[in-house]
Amino acid sequence: MAQVTFGDWRDDAFLQRRPSVETLAWVATSMGRGSRVVGHRRLTGGVCSAVHRLTVEQRGVRTFVVLRQYPAGVGVEADLEREIANLGVVAASGLPVPSVLATDVAGASTGGAPSLLMTRLPGHVHLSPAEPRSWIARIAELAALLHSLDLPAKTFRPWTDSWVALEKFRVPIAAQKPAVWKAAFGVMAAAPPQDTPVFLHRDFLPVNMLWSRGRITGLTDWNSIQRGSRAIDVGECRFYLAALHSPEWSEELRSLYESTAGVALDPWWDLYALLHYDDGSPKAIRSQVAGRRPVDTAGMTSRVEVAVEAALRRLG
Repeated sequence: MAQVTFGDWRDDAFLQRRPSVETLAWVATSMGRGSRVVGHRRLTGGVCSAVHRLTVEQRGVRTFVVLRQYPAGVGVEADLEREIANLGVVAASGLPVPSVLATDVAGASTGGAPSLLMTRLPGHVHLSPAEPRSWIARIAELAALLHSLDLPAKTFRPWTDSWVALEKFRVPIAAQKPAVWKAAFGVMAAAPPQDTPVFLHRDFLPVNMLWSRGRITGLTDWNSIQRGSRAIDVGECRFYLAALHSPEWSEELRSLYESTAGVALDPWWDLYALLHYDDGSPKAIRSQVAGRRPVDTAGMTSRVEVAVEAALRRLG
């Protein structure tokens, strides 16, 4: 994705504004003759794009659709084209994903805002489960299903296709055990081990999952599909669970995934994914959570540190 900053969407004028008149006309045209937009609601979240649920009426029938728009002039056209292509790859996969209804990557009909119109998936982001084990088990099952798919994608390159880099590793300011982080960075200096490549989402986080009645009904944000170690997806979700909840929840995901998929996660790749946590992560996570639950940013580093130390022990 193009470079973005993690502010609060509630403080961003573009993310707060209603869709433009041009955009609503484009949506109506895209939905077919006789269609008109009769309602709109800003959806919670979205740190670099504005996401609205629109109500479209056609011949007396109302339908909900989802509009995703980026500000004009920020250089996201190639990223949006990739997301559209990726949604095409997973369209018939059996995964709970949105379908593309219309696109205007150049913003020619939407006031300059690159736009993607999709079907609306049922459910909502759910980050405070009453039964954590069941919640984590559903996440593990979805990951196992995702990784079982034989779908095309480019091979993941650890120091090219991610924002982490060997020379940029830094011990977090709030680290309680700096030696743990330094040891983990030292492990990363070794060549990545070979692992059976599987289909990856590459942003497999709880904030990108929709839930209804205890089931995951949607998996969103398809910007970065690739093929690589299954531990990349699971590990990035583990660091998120450790940061937002506890290292015990993070470890529970690893255990449940391995029992569900019948495959052990490669410990090097698991540690690699956990090390996507840095000093910018607390602010980013708080922004992504967007008020859906309380966020203890001060304790995030120590919780992730426990997960990193446990991953180091598994490496021996």
